[in-house]
Amino acid sequence: MKKILIIDDCPTILKAFEIKIVETNKNIQILSATTYAQANEIIRQNRGSIYAAIVDLNLPDCTSGKAALLTNSHKIPTIIFTGNNNKDLKSLLSKKDILDYIQKSSPESIQYAVNFITRIIRNNETTAMIVDDSELSRRTFKDDLKKLRINVVEACDAKEALEIIEKSEKQISLVLIDYYMPNMDGIELTKILRKKYKKDSLSIIAISGTEDESVLTEFIKAGANDYLSKPYKFEELNVRIHSNLDILELFQKTKDLANKDFLTGTYNRRYFFDVTKEIIKNNKKDDKSIALFALDIDYFKKINDNYGHAVGDEALKNVKAVLDKTLKSEELVTRFGGEEFCILIENISYEDTEKISEKIRIDFEQSEIKIDDYIVKYTVSMGISYGKMDNIDDALKIADNALYEAKDNGRNQVIIKHI
Repeated sequence: MKKILIIDDCPTILKAFEIKIVETNKNIQILSATTYAQANEIIRQNRGSIYAAIVDLNLPDCTSGKAALLTNSHKIPTIIFTGNNNKDLKSLLSKKDILDYIQKSSPESIQYAVNFITRIIRNNETTAMIVDDSELSRRTFKDDLKKLRINVVEACDAKEALEIIEKSEKQISLVLIDYYMPNMDGIELTKILRKKYKKDSLSIIAISGTEDESVLTEFIKAGANDYLSKPYKFEELNVRIHSNLDILELFQKTKDLANKDFLTGTYNRRYFFDVTKEIIKNNKKDDKSIALFALDIDYFKKINDNYGHAVGDEALKNVKAVLDKTLKSEELVTRFGGEEFCILIENISYEDTEKISEKIRIDFEQSEIKIDDYIVKYTVSMGISYGKMDNIDDALKIADNALYEAKDNGRNQVIIKHI
């Protein structure tokens, strides 16, 4: 759970922040202080565990700006939220790694601060790569990106950058590319990346100290999303980084609406059939085996009849939560309809198929859902087709037949059939 510290002597503002922030993310704990002394004690009690802070400049028990210097001294990413328009104080604080400076001008300013905090929280799952042959430049960018809670990897040239992207276990969402580099300049690297990654999956920000405006034009033509001149101000970096990440998230939400089941968050049937043809083709070429699971909730009708459809919906949502404990993020989980789901795992041995399926079965057997006064438990049955597949329809028929056999044999079991 992420801890967010809010320091403000106005109880109404504290309450507004608490309501709006928790609305956006349930996994947040709000720590509130109305004085400098309270803030100091909270930081002491939660040393090293406060994720970010929203701080008013003027408090009743300290000089203006002292609370912001307090959070800064503890390396807590800080957003200033104040009615103080002192330009000299703002200039001083801008040198103290303050993330943003927001005027208390309207209710919209509270929403802006909330959006900024939630963006910082989401950044924890974001990885950016800096490609620059200057170690000093890389270090500067890295320090600033880390203030925004973004994970950072570095590359000193285009070759290293391509190797990192190819081998990285984490998805790299954002690449900052310098223009002048040995062997291959940033424009050529941008062209190579754009051949493989579209703008909806990878954002590229060009960086350069050149005054030649044609460089910017060539970068954009090559596929860069944005451009940042060196030297830069942190405020400009902040705006450009978050603007690009927001656009990537918007692309992802659009894809999810088209490809995912609204209730469970798993993929839908249309997406399943779109991608499995290519998966089977590639695995057949590489002579690799595939496991296709048909998974069905046992006695699902009884859950709906006994507890109502709202509880039944929670049981369906729980399927993905249980599967996430065992399956890797890249493995294909699809809601086929009702209480039936399909799982497709590539390049897997028969022994691993047995182990994974049994672990999934036990995970469901031991899982329970707490809803209001109800504690709901249920099991699943699975039928699996395993082997080198020629087409998805035949594999589905075999998996479905194995599932029916598991149901007929008493449920809460797994049956695997070779193709």
